Amino acid sequence: MASIFRMKILCYILLTSLSGISYARKEKDLNSLNYREFPRRTEEEAAVIEWGHSAVISALDVSVAHFGPQTSQAALLEVETQPILAEPLTGVDKKTGESVSKLDNAEEVHGNIVVMTNQGKLEGWSMAKIAMKSGAAALIVVNVDTKHPDDIYRLPIPEGETSDGVDIPVVMISYNSANVLTTATITPEMEAEDIINHGMPERVRLYAGGDRPFFEDVAPKKPTLYLIHNLLTPEECSMLIADAEKKMQPASHDSILEMSHNTAKMHNIQTATLWQGLWQLPANKAIEERIEQVTGFPAVHYTDFVVNRYEKGSYWEPHYDVFSNAIAMATITVFLNDGNEPSIVYPSSKEPIKIRPKQGLAVVHHNTKEQRQDLDMDTLHAMMPSKEGITYIAQKYI
Repeated sequence: MASIFRMKILCYILLTSLSGISYARKEKDLNSLNYREFPRRTEEEAAVIEWGHSAVISALDVSVAHFGPQTSQAALLEVETQPILAEPLTGVDKKTGESVSKLDNAEEVHGNIVVMTNQGKLEGWSMAKIAMKSGAAALIVVNVDTKHPDDIYRLPIPEGETSDGVDIPVVMISYNSANVLTTATITPEMEAEDIINHGMPERVRLYAGGDRPFFEDVAPKKPTLYLIHNLLTPEECSMLIADAEKKMQPASHDSILEMSHNTAKMHNIQTATLWQGLWQLPANKAIEERIEQVTGFPAVHYTDFVVNRYEKGSYWEPHYDVFSNAIAMATITVFLNDGNEPSIVYPSSKEPIKIRPKQGLAVVHHNTKEQRQDLDMDTLHAMMPSKEGITYIAQKYI
């Protein structure tokens, strides 16, 4: 088994070296691709649905609609009450195919948070009007998108309408989050007749997310790729930069000890490894704990932070995160300051992806296929040439 694994690593290293051939031509190809650009979500739309008690708290990321109370109006946005499934769930009458003016279970919905889905093709605005007429305190819209089960977005204001036409909070949750919400109180030994309120909690709290971390789905597979906004605070980013600047040196050689790889493809890049021994202060420990809590990856499997500095003309050719004796299961890349470049691009994704720098934003991609050690060849990625200024990027490998 060990010899087979070593052969795989050698093959991946060969593929990695081939991926950089004729980079001038590849750069032109990279610039000509039609990218899906990220990030798209903003702090202004970020909110949370939370339930549980002091020992166990569950929380879901939600996106606040462009209408209704906004995150800047935290007091108006905050609601704590029981979630109720709408009847009909889509707001559309099954017999006529027309939208209803009021929900069949309006009496139950009154004063509570009503849950509806967009499967009936109604606009969020229309569902909000139905929820308001039914006396709901807030509306949760489930984005039924099985191809992108973690995707959410801000529901728009229809043309000709104004933002003050809706006065209750309206948020969207993803398909996967809806599954979490509707199984929150279900245990394996439960019979169907024992399930209360469709498996939803007795009470949930909706509130503005503020500067807490929140997720943005990019690609569910090939490669598995997502963003975590606000993973690091501005102060933590500055601390990392200051620590790294003391140790910066040209990226010139591969070293499993320093977690450097594919350095032959790194051009005009300075790098520094922040050894774990330096990360015992409370502020540094807090970063490690937050990354573990948010990503779900056990901290014992993290490498040290590697910080790269990109200046004008710096770039990293297309490569895989493969080391001489191992494949990183996942890579966490964090932008430590804002800027337009260098963007991270994933050219081999079915729809090429470009992610622009934003301070504190983490880019997480899984390098291996699910339940296997094989490299996902769609994780090929590159750092596009930096055109101006200095950008700092920190990476951890899992």
